Amino acid sequence: MTAAAMLGCALAAFTHASPAGSSRVQARPSQYDVEAAYLLDFGKFMHLTAASQALRRATFDICILGRDPMAETIDELALDETIDGRSVRVIRIGDVAQARTCAIAFISAYDDDSIRSDLSVLAGADVLTVGDAPDFIRDGGMIQFVLQKDHVRFAVNLVAVQKTHLVLSSQLMQVALYVTGKPPMEGAP
Repeated sequence: MTAAAMLGCALAAFTHASPAGSSRVQARPSQYDVEAAYLLDFGKFMHLTAASQALRRATFDICILGRDPMAETIDELALDETIDGRSVRVIRIGDVAQARTCAIAFISAYDDDSIRSDLSVLAGADVLTVGDAPDFIRDGGMIQFVLQKDHVRFAVNLVAVQKTHLVLSSQLMQVALYVTGKPPMEGAP
């Protein structure tokens, strides 16, 4: 299944099932509902380089740094979810240093005053940094959520990704709104 199809299926399933599991159709999901679904899907399209597999953690931790705009949505979506054979855990953290052990760290635009310093602390760490602040990529983040005509899309900063042992799937790049930086040469780590 292509990345676009997987992302679409996840969002379609999310919009047609209530949190309680009933079959009634919900109202259109909020921006943060969609972002929560994307966070889980990003995990399915990333991995560590072969040389750094020893760094792989026992659980797949998605950390929310600072204010949590996703509330219970991400908890419900992550319930009983696995990524790469590992249980998904959603962890709320207040200190950016704790995010260095996460697979994905979401930094909300609500914490705009500290985004640059948070990204500086996480620079080079094997943590996929995701945010929704307008300058998130320019400030060194890896994936930025972008609202386009009331639809949540995302952009990718390969320069930031390439400073880590993370590899993002080319399928993910194909469905991104835009990608900054150049992909590595074929066969390069």
